Amino acid sequence: MIDAAAPVERGAASPRSRLTSDGIAFGPWFTPVRIALILWAAMSLIAIIVNWQAIVALDLSDTDDAMRMAQVRDLLAGQGWWDLKQYRVNPAGGGVLMHWSRIVDAPLALGILTLEPLFGKVMAEQIVMTLWPPMLGAALCAACALGYRNLSDWRIAYVAPLFLIMAGFIVVQFRPLRVDHHGWQILLAMLIMAQALRPATWRAGLWGGLFAAALLSVSIEGLPIVALFAGLTALRWALHGRTADRGRLNGFMGALAGGAILFQFATRGPVGLVGTWCDSLSAPYMAAFVAAAALTFAAVRANPRALWARLGLLGAAGLAAAGALVWTEPACAKGPFASLDPIVVEYWYRHVLEGQPLWASKPQDAIHVLVPSLIGLVGSVLAWRGCLEVADRRNWATVIVALVCAATLSLLVLRSVATAHLFALPGCAWLGLRLWTWARRISPVVPRILGSAAAALTLPLIGSTAALVVLTSLVPSLKAEDDSVMAKIAAANPYLSTCLDPAAIAALDRLPVTTILTPIDLGAPVIFWTRHSLVATPHHRNKDAMADSIRAFAGDPAKAEALVRKNGATLVVFCRTANDFAQYRRARTDALAAQLYAGKPPGWLEAVPVASRAGLSAWRVKSAAK
Repeated sequence: MIDAAAPVERGAASPRSRLTSDGIAFGPWFTPVRIALILWAAMSLIAIIVNWQAIVALDLSDTDDAMRMAQVRDLLAGQGWWDLKQYRVNPAGGGVLMHWSRIVDAPLALGILTLEPLFGKVMAEQIVMTLWPPMLGAALCAACALGYRNLSDWRIAYVAPLFLIMAGFIVVQFRPLRVDHHGWQILLAMLIMAQALRPATWRAGLWGGLFAAALLSVSIEGLPIVALFAGLTALRWALHGRTADRGRLNGFMGALAGGAILFQFATRGPVGLVGTWCDSLSAPYMAAFVAAAALTFAAVRANPRALWARLGLLGAAGLAAAGALVWTEPACAKGPFASLDPIVVEYWYRHVLEGQPLWASKPQDAIHVLVPSLIGLVGSVLAWRGCLEVADRRNWATVIVALVCAATLSLLVLRSVATAHLFALPGCAWLGLRLWTWARRISPVVPRILGSAAAALTLPLIGSTAALVVLTSLVPSLKAEDDSVMAKIAAANPYLSTCLDPAAIAALDRLPVTTILTPIDLGAPVIFWTRHSLVATPHHRNKDAMADSIRAFAGDPAKAEALVRKNGATLVVFCRTANDFAQYRRARTDALAAQLYAGKPPGWLEAVPVASRAGLSAWRVKSAAK
C-alpha cells in the first residue's frame, strides 16, 4: 500500500520552489536549514521553560557535567591549555589526568569569558550552560537537513529535523545544562555521515576524515563509528575501482591520520603525541591511523584491476593498523576498563548504564532503544529497493550499513543509541512521508485519519511509545513501577540523589578547605559546588583512589581508617539516600557505611553539623593518636 503513492524523487521539483503531494509549496525562503533552525528554536525554548527551575538552581543531572564545568573553571582560572589534570581530585596522588578534550571546553570557556564582564561570573556560567547545548543541537539539526538532502526523496531534508526533535535519546544530550561531550559525539557522527552521502570527491573524503579525527579527539568512544565509515569508504573503491572513490578514500585516510595528530597536538601538546593512553586519542591510535593510511595510499596507487586484489590490499591495511596499535601499547587490545580493580567494576562500572549492554536495562527502555532503529531500517530498505538511480541506491546502502552497525553497537553499549537513532532518521522520514502521502489520498475520513496516525508512528518517540503501550497491555509485567514509594519521593525532592541542596552546599563550603572522602557518585557535584578536594569521583583514570574509597565504605571496617588517612581525607561526607551509598552499606553489616547509616560511627570520627533536606551527613576525622 505504501507504493500506491508515486515517489517524489530528487529532480521532481525546482530546489527554489518545492510542491508537496498536498499542493503545499515551500517558497525560496523556507530552505531545509531555516525550517530546521525554526523547529529546533521552538523546541529549545520549550526545554528552557520546562527546565527553568533546574537552570536557576544549576541542578546538574549528570556528574560529568559537573566535572566538565570544574575543568572549564580551572582553565579560566589560569590552568594551562595543555594541562588537563584535575588537581582537586586525589590530591594525595598528585591529581588525576583527565581523558577529556579541550575541544569541548573551549566554547564553554570562551562564552563565559565573553559574558562575565556584562553579567558576572555566576550568571555568565548559567547563561552559557543554558544556551550552549541547544546551540550545539541547532548545528546538528542543520547538519541533518544538509546531510540527508542527498538522498533520493528531497522532502527528507525538510522533515528530518521534525523526526530529530522526536528522537528522545538524541535530544536529551542537547538539553540545557548538558555541557558534556555527548552532544559533540552525535554532531560529529552526523557530519561524517553527511560527507559519506556526498558525491565521491577528494574533498568529501578530506572533510569526512577531519570530522572523524575530531570525533576521536573528543572521545575515543567514537572509534567504531570512524572505523565503520573508513571501511565503507574503502569498500566503495574496492568494489568498483572508480577514480572518484580512490580520491575520496585517499582524502579520508590522509585527513584521519593527519587530523588526529593535529588535533592531539593542539589540545594536549607535545606530551599528547607520545602518551600511550588506551581511553583517549594517543600514540597507539595515531600509529594505527598512520599505518592504515600508508598502506591504503599504496593500495590505491597500485590500483589492481581484480576485486580480490583490492580487497586483499585493504585487508592488509586493516591488519597493519591493528598491529601498530597493539605493538605500540599491547594493553589497548583489552580495552580502556580492563585494568579496573574488581571492586570498582562491581560497585561502579556495572552501574554506569550507558556503558552496559541493552540486556542490562529495563524492558521498557529496551523498547525505546529498538523500535526507532527497526522503523528506520525498514524505511531505508524500502527506499533502497525503490531507487532507480545507482547513486541513490548507493547512498541508501550507506545509510543501511551505518544504521545496522550502529544499532548492533547500541545493543552492546547503550551510549551508542543516539548515533543509531541518528542514522535511523532518514529511513523513518522516508517511511513516514510515504504513509502520509498515501493517507492523504484516501477519501473516507476515518481511514484517512487512521492512515495519518500510522504515519505519525514513524516518529521515533511516538512509535516507541505506542509499541510500549501495546506490549505492556499484552505483558503487564513490563509496566514500570512509577508509583513506588521511592519514585514519589524522588519526584518531590530533586536533591535526593546527592543531598546537595543550597543549605547543605553553604554549610560544606563554610568549612575549612580540605580533602573529603565521599561515595563515588557524590564526588563531582562536591567539586562543582564547593572549594574542597575529593579523594575520588566517578572517573576511571583515578582507579586506585576509587577502589580505596569503595573499600573504606564497604570493605573491612578495621582497614577503613587507614584507607581514609592514606588518601589525606579529613572529612567523610555521604548522602543517606544515594544509590551507591545504599550499595556500600548492604555490602556487609559491619562496614563503615552501615555504621554511619545506623548512627554508630567508629571512634576515629566525630559529627559535623550540616543542614540538609535529604540526609547529607559529614564526619570529621580525628587527629591521629601519637
